[in-house]
Amino acid sequence: MSISTVTGYEPRFDIDMARGKVGEDKVVDILSSLHAGRIEVKTDYGSNYTGNLYIEFEKEDRQGNWVPSGISTTEADAWAFAFSNGVIFVETESLKELCREFYRSNHIGYRAGNENSAGSRGVLLPIQDLTDRMRNFK
Repeated sequence: MSISTVTGYEPRFDIDMARGKVGEDKVVDILSSLHAGRIEVKTDYGSNYTGNLYIEFEKEDRQGNWVPSGISTTEADAWAFAFSNGVIFVETESLKELCREFYRSNHIGYRAGNENSAGSRGVLLPIQDLTDRMRNFK
């Protein structure tokens, strides 16, 4: 039996810790570049199956009226979409711009209410489009 290691692997704690710090600094840089004073964190379990994120923009109130909510009323500076193996951060204004585009192209979803929650309307935003197009926002 032979044991092989990944090229560049460094088993010494002090060197491995320094490399870990590089990753930590990268995360700090990302958050700082977002100027993220407030982050709204979303976990959309359905996205694992559909490849889409559901970005709510309206909800049904107790009288059955549709009122702005979600992306329409957020005060967050950035949104974070949490997945089992990572997180996507995006500035709120960039996300709103992309959602408007998908809304205009009729990528709209609806979540029916039940006894515990109201119905809602939202944009179905393909995760791939979000990650591809984020690079083009300024």
